[in-house]
Amino acid sequence: MPNLTAKKLTQLCLNVFQKWDVPAAEATIVTRSMVDANRVGHDSHGVIHLPKYVRELEAGLIQPGAPLDTVKESASIAVLDGHWGFGPVIATRAVEIAIQKARHTDISTVAVSRCNESGRLGGYACLAADAEMLGLLMANDHGGGTCVAPYGGTEGRLSTNPLACAVPIKNQEPIVLDMATSVVASGKMRLKQYRGEALPPEWRVNADSEVLLPFGGYKGFGLSVIVDILAGALTGAGCSRGEDARVGNGLFVMVLNIANFRGFPGFSEEIARFVAYLKSEKCADIRVPGERGFQEQRKREKEGIPIDEETWQQLQEL
Repeated sequence: MPNLTAKKLTQLCLNVFQKWDVPAAEATIVTRSMVDANRVGHDSHGVIHLPKYVRELEAGLIQPGAPLDTVKESASIAVLDGHWGFGPVIATRAVEIAIQKARHTDISTVAVSRCNESGRLGGYACLAADAEMLGLLMANDHGGGTCVAPYGGTEGRLSTNPLACAVPIKNQEPIVLDMATSVVASGKMRLKQYRGEALPPEWRVNADSEVLLPFGGYKGFGLSVIVDILAGALTGAGCSRGEDARVGNGLFVMVLNIANFRGFPGFSEEIARFVAYLKSEKCADIRVPGERGFQEQRKREKEGIPIDEETWQQLQEL
């Protein structure tokens, strides 16, 4: 299993996109999304996606340079149509718009439809945290990708329906919750298969099924339903409805301007105190959401990013 630097992986991806005449600015955003996912240990959302992006470019499913149209807008909201452009490009722009609006309206919401897969949501939530705001994102599979069973069921009726939230802390790395509402992200199943590892039985409905379970039984199922409603019904992308729906992302983005609630310094001090209290238990290794990823990032910056053999072979073939 080769270990590569982030710089080498970045150049590899950019070279591939250049051959497909992807605009340089878009190629940079998509590449950064993948490589940053690898850097923090989210390999299921990293360069493993590059062959998929190429297949979708070849099939005309991704439209490089697609316009991002505003369907409806007010001071605090925007409803956007991504025209099936690159998911990371659309998601980045949606968060930037939400940040701009939150500067003036305290809280903003952006809803997006016709967006291809955007990858790791936590990276976009961190854009808000970098602006000293709280970012919350949810995504469904645009009605398709139904690989998760409802609680008590055995057939796929939901996508993995992830959500992410980033909370800024002054002079510290943010708290970042980034999770699927299924017991595991579907990409992690693919990684296991690439590595020749057995899939844990608790991930699936049964040993012969590719259908995933919701995490925590009814609780994960309930949260997945809410994600599907906000990312599907509210955005116009549509809620989960079966295999006939094109897989992409409906995106729900919300940004809170912390400074206009209580001032960022006071908020940050309270979060720092809260984190210290959570970790004050003796003889316990307690890590807040996102901390493990930042630790992995520092490790991989020194040792390189491990790429499984199957993914590496596919990248070489590209």
